Amino acid sequence: MHKVLMIEDEEDLVRFFEEAFRHFKEIRFLSALRAREGIETAKRERPDCVIVDLRMPGLSGEEALRQIKAEFPETKSVVLTAWDDGDTRERVEREIGVDAYFEKPVDLERVIGKVMELLMVK
Repeated sequence: MHKVLMIEDEEDLVRFFEEAFRHFKEIRFLSALRAREGIETAKRERPDCVIVDLRMPGLSGEEALRQIKAEFPETKSVVLTAWDDGDTRERVEREIGVDAYFEKPVDLERVIGKVMELLMVK
């Protein structure tokens, strides 16, 4: 079973993804509403893929992703963001090495399709 961890401060969006992933029996969906909680969950659960919102209150999702990728470089990563100044995507892809990058509002099917592709789930 693959573990997917979503680190996102918008509870409605988390519930939306949780409901969508519920249809895939080969996926165990985990979530955290804060970056620090996401890091702790990642250390405990070792997810196969993380879906991260870059901008969150307190510690940023970007910093959480840096820490998770530093400890678990094989973890696939998908970024969701509503904020992009034009340089953010390039910098995050170059410095952290993300596998996919989506701007909000996101197309749920595209994001889930990408996660399934990254995990090689059919």
